[in-house]
Amino acid sequence: MEVVAHAARVSIDYPPNTVDGIIECVKNGLKYIEVDIAPLASGDFIIFHNEKLDNVTNRRGDVFDLKEETIGNIHYSRKVDKKESQISSISKLIDLIKDTEGIEELQLDMKVYPTSLFNEKILNRLVKTISPAKKKLRLTSCAEWVLLKLREMDGELKLGFDPQFYMDFRRKKVNYPPFKKNKFGYYDDHPIAFQNWKSPLDYLEARAEALWNVGLGAGIWYMRYDFLVASLRDGFNWVDFLHKRGAKICTWTVDVTDGDVGEKLKVLQELKVDRVTSNTPLIWKKHLSH
Repeated sequence: MEVVAHAARVSIDYPPNTVDGIIECVKNGLKYIEVDIAPLASGDFIIFHNEKLDNVTNRRGDVFDLKEETIGNIHYSRKVDKKESQISSISKLIDLIKDTEGIEELQLDMKVYPTSLFNEKILNRLVKTISPAKKKLRLTSCAEWVLLKLREMDGELKLGFDPQFYMDFRRKKVNYPPFKKNKFGYYDDHPIAFQNWKSPLDYLEARAEALWNVGLGAGIWYMRYDFLVASLRDGFNWVDFLHKRGAKICTWTVDVTDGDVGEKLKVLQELKVDRVTSNTPLIWKKHLSH
């Protein structure tokens, strides 16, 4: 099982999605790193998670409306060793990693928000920008239409799909789809989720097959830890389903302490996941190396 550093953080106290964080991950021997990227109207992307700059940076407003020339003046409110961490463009990121040893794969998770627009022009620029380092990259998204367009533009791109916009199992409400919960406790807005299924296993098998048949060509699927555990409880193992079809699975976001890592490791070994994404990757790395 490989460990993925969530948002390029070596620990929960580190600010997310920074170039400095990627460098720190590499220094600590973390070969698999994830960062979030968000589009600008100009066609550029920045390494950032939220829809708005408010509360986490020194600026306010929609990310999509940012001008490229202002990117270098934006930094996170949280400091590391009294040092400000700047927001970076994806161009700067590519310049860094194409010559950096020690990175096996950098996951670029594309954020889709109501204020964002993933049109063909923006995606074309993204494909061109990442071209020098694409062998080290994997582009991932919850939006299957974005992945399908990227595969059409460049069939050599490594892709990953997170189905949480379509079906999920959550401990709390969130402000993105799906919004409706069916009788088995799964969030799923599709009418098929509310048919008179005899069991949760019947429902999960049908939904898994439907999602697979979309034909995304994603080599790795990314799934919430609680969703995988709930599905397994109901008799369906997503890992077995995807492995039989030649795809791997990464579960997120599983943070641990030295005290509870053993319990969660046992669950992930039962599931047979290929990767685990975490804000505490060094604890995972230490225990997996034993």
